[in-house]
Amino acid sequence: MTFRACRVLLTRFEVVMPYVDADIGSVFAVSSMSHRVDRPRYRRQALSYGLAIVSTVAAILARKAFDPIFGEHYPFITFMFAIILTAWYGGVGPAMVALVLGFMSAAYFFLNPRGSVEVYGVEPQVGMVLYVAVGISSIVFSESMHAANRLARQSAAALLNKQTELEYEIDERRQAQAAHVDLLRRLVRVQEEERRRISRELHDQCGQDVTAMRLCLKSLEESVVVRADSDQHFNNLRKLLDQLAREMHHIAIELRPPALDDLGLQIAMESYVTAWSARTGIAAGFACQGLSRKQIPEEFETALYRVLQEALTNVARHAEAKRVSVILEGTEQGIVEIIEDEGRGFDIGTLSSAADLKQHLGVLGMRERIEAIGGHLEIESMIGTGTTVFARIPLSS
Repeated sequence: MTFRACRVLLTRFEVVMPYVDADIGSVFAVSSMSHRVDRPRYRRQALSYGLAIVSTVAAILARKAFDPIFGEHYPFITFMFAIILTAWYGGVGPAMVALVLGFMSAAYFFLNPRGSVEVYGVEPQVGMVLYVAVGISSIVFSESMHAANRLARQSAAALLNKQTELEYEIDERRQAQAAHVDLLRRLVRVQEEERRRISRELHDQCGQDVTAMRLCLKSLEESVVVRADSDQHFNNLRKLLDQLAREMHHIAIELRPPALDDLGLQIAMESYVTAWSARTGIAAGFACQGLSRKQIPEEFETALYRVLQEALTNVARHAEAKRVSVILEGTEQGIVEIIEDEGRGFDIGTLSSAADLKQHLGVLGMRERIEAIGGHLEIESMIGTGTTVFARIPLSS
C-alpha cells in the first residue's frame, strides 16, 4: 500500500472525527458564541489529547527497545496499548488521534523503507489493516463502556433525585401525622379535663341539690296535713329522687371515675368490670399482672380505661356473649390490654368499609385514643367464635 492510499484512509478518518468527537466541537462552539469555557471539561480534554501524544511517544520508545528482537515484524503491537489507554481515559477523539499517530509512527520508524510513511509488502499491509480494525474496535468498545457508565450515572442521579423526593414526601407525611397525633392528644386531654369537671359538678353540686331536695321533702311531709293519698305521693317523690341520685352518680362515674384518679388503673378497671357484670348479667373476669401504678402515665391510664368502657359497651349491645375476660398485663416492652368475649363475632372486613363506618365509630374512637399515645389497637373476630381486642402501648412512647 502506497502513501497515497494511507493518506486517503486517514482523510476518511478525519471526515468521521468531527461527528464522533462531538464533545470537543460543542466545547469550542459554546466558547466562540458566549466566550465562556467550561474549564474543568476543557482541562480534561487537553489532558486527554496530551495523553494521546505522550502514550504514542511511550509506545515508540517501547517498540524501539524491542526492535532488536522483532525487527520489522509486529510494528504496531505497542501502539495498541496507547490506543486502549487513550480510549479508556479520553474517549473517541483522543483515541483516534492516538490511532493515527501510532500508524504514522510505526510506518515511519519500524517499516521499510524507514524514514517514510509508505507501506510496502503484504505482511506490513495486513498488519496495518489489523491494527486499524483492532484499534477502531477497541475505541468502539471503550466508547460503549463510557456510554454505559454515563447512562448508569444518569440513572443513579435520577434514582437519587427520586429518592430525595420520596424522602421529602415521607418526611412531610410524618410531620403531618405527628401534628395530627399531637392535636388528637390535646383534644383527648381537653375532653378528659372537661369530663372530670362535669363529673365533679354532678357529684358535688347536683348531689348536694338532691340531698337538699330530700330534706325539703321530709320537712314538707312532716308539715302538711295527712291525707289518704299523701303517703303514696311522698313515696313516689322519694323514689324519683333516689333514681335521680343513682343516675347522676352513674353518669359522673362514666364521665370520670374517681377511682382512676385516686386508686389507679387496676382498681378502677376491676370495679368497672364488676359493676358492668352486675348491670348486664354477663359473667366477666378481670386479671392484672406485672403492673405498678408508678410506671403508667395518666394518659395511658385514661386511654386503656376508655377502651375497656367502649369494648364492654359493644359486647353488651352486639355480642350476645355469656362471658367476657379482661386482662391487663405489664411487660418490659409496654402494657397490653386484652378484652375477649365468647359472643357471635363479626366480619372484621366491615371495619374498613365506608358503608359500615357509622356502626363502628366506637372502634375508630378506641383506635384513635390508642394511636394518639403511640400505641396500636388490633381486633380479631370471626362470626360465631367471638371477638378479641388487643391494645398495646409501648412504655417508650
